[in-house]
Amino acid sequence: MKLTRSVRQADKPALGTAQRRAGRRPAPFRGVDRTLAVLRGLNEHNGARISDLASATRIPRPSLYRLLDALCVLGYVRRRLDRERYELTILVRSLSDGFKDEDWLRSAAMPVIEALQREIVWPTDIATFQDNAMFLRETTRRASPLTIDGAQIGLRLPMLRSATGRAYLAYCSDSEREAILENLRKSTAPEDAQARERRYVSNLLAMTRKNGYGERHGDLFPKTGAIAVPLRLASRVIACLNITFIASALTPRDAAAKYLGPLRRAAEEIERSLGAVGHHT
Repeated sequence: MKLTRSVRQADKPALGTAQRRAGRRPAPFRGVDRTLAVLRGLNEHNGARISDLASATRIPRPSLYRLLDALCVLGYVRRRLDRERYELTILVRSLSDGFKDEDWLRSAAMPVIEALQREIVWPTDIATFQDNAMFLRETTRRASPLTIDGAQIGLRLPMLRSATGRAYLAYCSDSEREAILENLRKSTAPEDAQARERRYVSNLLAMTRKNGYGERHGDLFPKTGAIAVPLRLASRVIACLNITFIASALTPRDAAAKYLGPLRRAAEEIERSLGAVGHHT
């Protein structure tokens, strides 16, 4: 069994000038780095031998034994009865308990949507589904000179009147879609009334799939339009990536012709990043 090089200690520069010149890290930093390398190695292949971990992490075996012994004492790692292999314990899960799904998404998405905004100039957003609506989770509105609305993080967006809501409904699973629509049909909120028009909803979602993106032009926010694409993880839609533009300057079709390519590439980059960290929703 051979672990990949991805678990090796990161080759970041040392902190002090003298340490940089010597090519070394300060001891406390090096100790933390090695500990994390061991945990990454065991996360990639739970039940690895010392020889496998030493090869993958480049940590000398005496140091590796000390690290593993410490992690065993702390309860994060245990040594199997055959004494040759080490594996993570359930206690490792506690290290991520405070880091929720949206935190993972923000961490992966923010650098990407910031880069997308710099490329296309228009503001970009991430929205997730909750309580039968989409909620704005991240936005680059403050950085865009073309922002003309005051939308802020936490804004609630109706499913059938927003680009993100339409994209989510079009691409989520059949069972999830029907459950959402059933809840919307029972809703007394004016913005959900269209859910009871089954033919309208069917045509709207069919058009969304045909186009490859959700769209809005005016309506909910009269001065702006938007196009949105889904973000998937393991075939499940977990959020939507959105571009907002001035409605008098562009139609959704115009926006898609210019920006759908960059929007999709950004979505794919976020999906790869989420997959790389092994995120599970």
